[in-house]
Amino acid sequence: MIEIGSTCREMDPGLFRAPGGFAWWYADLVTPEGDGLVLIWSYGLPFLPGYADAARRGAPQRPAERPGVNVVAYRRGRPVVYLLQEYPAAEPPTDASGTQRIGDCVFIRSVRDGRCTLHAELDCPLPGTSGRLTGTVRIEGVARAPDGGSTLDFPHLWTPLTGPAEGTASLRVGGREVFRASGRAYHDRNGGRIPLHALGIRCWMWGRFPFAGREVVYYLLCPEQGTEPECIGLVVHGDGRTERVDGLSAELGRERWTFGGLQRPEWIRLAVRGEPWLEVRHRTVADVGPFYLRLLSEGEMRGERATGWGELCVPGRVDLPRHRPFVRMRVHRVAGPNSPWLPLFTGPRQGRLIRLLRHALSRGGAA
Repeated sequence: MIEIGSTCREMDPGLFRAPGGFAWWYADLVTPEGDGLVLIWSYGLPFLPGYADAARRGAPQRPAERPGVNVVAYRRGRPVVYLLQEYPAAEPPTDASGTQRIGDCVFIRSVRDGRCTLHAELDCPLPGTSGRLTGTVRIEGVARAPDGGSTLDFPHLWTPLTGPAEGTASLRVGGREVFRASGRAYHDRNGGRIPLHALGIRCWMWGRFPFAGREVVYYLLCPEQGTEPECIGLVVHGDGRTERVDGLSAELGRERWTFGGLQRPEWIRLAVRGEPWLEVRHRTVADVGPFYLRLLSEGEMRGERATGWGELCVPGRVDLPRHRPFVRMRVHRVAGPNSPWLPLFTGPRQGRLIRLLRHALSRGGAA
């Protein structure tokens, strides 16, 4: 279903042309209080309206046709700025390394002397206002050493890129600062040659925790056939060394329904041959949708606790016709057309109603 990738190999440029495939880079930062930011830049993000549906209909699109940028900022686990933006088709970099540009956003990644650095300059139009969302995200820390992962081709390669790292983020609208935070940071990438919903995954649960001197990541993959999840545990140490934890089993707490119709466990207990390894408790549902949840979580390992981000996704529910009108309300297509409700769900939380009214008055309520 998913294989861990090695950092000694860059993203395969062939993925950008793979019908129904996907390629995305993920970065986040978080504080113990639950302030933080998540940044994703992508080609063929499966969550974009119409992308998975096209593949199901036998007419898959290529990732390079659907570039996107997603940035969400949080205060105590609640979103205060949200933007998921899709740009016109663009030619991605030939080797997916170094500097990348999507629209007016620039992403610069480098690894040198065992240190991984990401510098992102954001510059995005904002629905309902002439002001633009601009800002910077910078992450620097231990680079995951080039071992402990596959260099072969698999339908889906997930590649953590950092160990312990620090990050800062600042966002502005029309020159006025709307968010600033610093905290422990994390960076990875995902690439797949076939659609996400075709990987045989009924549900995945993922999370990362910034413990002292190490980054701890878990992945639970529930197959479409069968009930027992595949459990992946990784520890990336302060020297960049990857430790893969074998023999993991998972116990899930009581399921709770969310507004979007998904169920998520109250807690997850991971054990190695019966011995406790990591306990996860979800503190806040930070983002909720019909196929995806982002969770502010607390991890405990041998008495030490850390705050981190988690995810839950049900690929079979991605881009279903009954959900698509609601998803369009949260996705800004720079070249249009867009939902007339878009300004109510994008940009800074403060002032969304005013932006919606201005948008309706300026365009007569049309997208």
